[in-house]
Amino acid sequence: MNIPFLDLRAAYTELKSEIDVAVKRVLDSGYYILGPELESFESDFSSYCNAKFCIGVGNGLDAIYIALKALGVGVGDEVLVPSNTYIATWLAVSQCGAIPVPVEPDMDTYNIDPSLFSKVITKNTKAIIAVHLYGQPASLDQIIKFAKEFNLKVIEDAAQAHGASYKGKK
Repeated sequence: MNIPFLDLRAAYTELKSEIDVAVKRVLDSGYYILGPELESFESDFSSYCNAKFCIGVGNGLDAIYIALKALGVGVGDEVLVPSNTYIATWLAVSQCGAIPVPVEPDMDTYNIDPSLFSKVITKNTKAIIAVHLYGQPASLDQIIKFAKEFNLKVIEDAAQAHGASYKGKK
């Protein structure tokens, strides 16, 4: 018996009429990048997250890469990343010329374990990427405390936890 790895047909079937209308609306508009659909998404998503801004990009790799570049991460810098995250996290770090430094997960949550940061930090460490996995946020209080102590930047990746909240904040 062959069990498919990932079958999205059931999800599509459930939302087919909504998805088809939205796709047709985009195709009819002629805006395949930028335009009113993106503006609507950015407005709706920033409201949903209670955030002041939202910028839609092509994918999560682009989002993390842009955030890293905006923070000045570059060649020779090190970025602490979860050892068990999707490859795009590591690729965004590498694309900047920086070095991804894997940190094992907390076995209770499978999110990055801040108690292990002190074992891998060096003078070249510039940032931490906290990936919120399986719908549950990483331990942000510990991550932010460590980052402040060592003057590191923190990037949050919620691609696998949209809608999750940490102490009442999405």
